[in-house]
Amino acid sequence: MAMKYFLVACEASGDAHGALLIEELKKLSPGAEFQGLGGPRMAAAGLSLLQDMTLFSALGFGDVVRQYFKYLKVFNAALRSIKTWAPDAVIVIDSPAFNLRLAKKIPAGIPVIYYISPQIWAWGGRRIHDIKKHIDHMMVILPFEVSIYEKISLSCEFVGHPLLDEISIPDNREDARRALGIAPHETAVALLAGSREKEVKRIFPIMIKAAKLLSKENPAFKFFYSKAPNLSASIYEECLSFHPDFKVPLASIPYHEFVHASDFALVTSGTATLETALLKTPFFLLYKTSASTYFIGKQLVKVPFLGLVNLLAGKCVIPEFIQNEATPEVIAHEAGILLRNRNLYEQMKSEFEKVRIKLGSEGASRRAAESVLRFLKKRNTAGN
Repeated sequence: MAMKYFLVACEASGDAHGALLIEELKKLSPGAEFQGLGGPRMAAAGLSLLQDMTLFSALGFGDVVRQYFKYLKVFNAALRSIKTWAPDAVIVIDSPAFNLRLAKKIPAGIPVIYYISPQIWAWGGRRIHDIKKHIDHMMVILPFEVSIYEKISLSCEFVGHPLLDEISIPDNREDARRALGIAPHETAVALLAGSREKEVKRIFPIMIKAAKLLSKENPAFKFFYSKAPNLSASIYEECLSFHPDFKVPLASIPYHEFVHASDFALVTSGTATLETALLKTPFFLLYKTSASTYFIGKQLVKVPFLGLVNLLAGKCVIPEFIQNEATPEVIAHEAGILLRNRNLYEQMKSEFEKVRIKLGSEGASRRAAESVLRFLKKRNTAGN
């Protein structure tokens, strides 16, 4: 009988990783059926999509509260489907606020596999008890996470980082720069404002103002922005409309080619920061959320850095401009210093390579799929 998998991904990055996992599970589990919550990439990979979660826009605690009933409706519908469809496994991806609550309600007898661990090492230590009680198998993408789950005797495997499956250094950098209209003497700066609507509305205006200041300092700077595929172009256009005298075009080439072709980037905290580092483009991290979310997070956070690049490096490799520190004036000033100092610039790039090595080798999605089947086989054997 064909295997049935119910997957849950709540954001664009989870949708990307979930799609790769589905593709690998299809190779190892012929005829498998897939149902669940995700986004367009998972649907294209073969998921029967109950709800496109990438259409939601929740950035922090305050936003989640305001959309509580929307999430509750989706939550209950997913739970009903799991009970009715009775999958061989539920695979939840990242997004602990939603997924750990769902795991608590899944009927006994249906194993719950977690892919991309909650960042309990950062600010969710209390969640370890829920994980131990409601998660049957954990697949982690950061090497230091394994010891966390070994301490509570939870089945766990390090599978490597799935971004390594998605990112390869494009070999046509000069062609990409020509396609963008970047002259050899010009410095290309990418503005990567995130994948959620509220995120873009809060952070993209700061990036634009910083870009204007940099442009006044050096006319050879050229700026481009990238649009998240799940967001409307009007969101970006509205932010740019406040600066009619300053043109920032949308990058006209594929995302990874665009980032690699850029000399520098301003990046919203999240998966894009690690992507940018893997593409060897120096950047600054920006983050700004609601005052309530920031206040709560400040009380709970346990790590010295927000960015994963800095956490993996164990030191400040990329400057982080967070909340009130994310001002256009400071960002532009610091960016100017970096771009004028070739030694600092090349040093940042060399640190990116060290981070890349720590993430393991390519094939994380395949190893994750193998881990799923290995765990289910072991579980079924123990049950017989």
